[in-house]
Amino acid sequence: MRHLNYHPANNFKRIVAYLIDVLPINAALCFISATVFGVRPVVDQLASDRANEAAGYAKLLIVGGTLVIWIFYCIVGELTPWRGTFGKKVMGISVKSISGGKLTFGQVLGRNAAKILSALPLYFGFFAAFISHGNRSWHDSLSGTAVADTK
Repeated sequence: MRHLNYHPANNFKRIVAYLIDVLPINAALCFISATVFGVRPVVDQLASDRANEAAGYAKLLIVGGTLVIWIFYCIVGELTPWRGTFGKKVMGISVKSISGGKLTFGQVLGRNAAKILSALPLYFGFFAAFISHGNRSWHDSLSGTAVADTK
């Protein structure tokens, strides 16, 4: 097994950081859907077919919107001196280049674009962090990055 030049972040920290980042985005989009557009993403069983159809579209837009906003937010966060999002900062972890050099714009962009690939096959790419050397997800491996504990 190869020596790592970083201390891999605990997967629990990664999950909590993700939740800290994504839940407010999701809640805001649910709020906007219900208040601005008058469409609740959750309806009861007695709701009309039209309400159920609207709720289905709202859920799709909320999930898609959350993903797009979260990826953009991650790109911006990883380009800052924090090298990660607010959730990563709170959890004491950050994104590093495995080469030991500075994280490049290409790595950040590639890492976040590759998150879509990590998500497509039932999130297997994200779960790879639980079994891979250095706790690296597919998007980390593809971009030459890793999520590590900050010193």
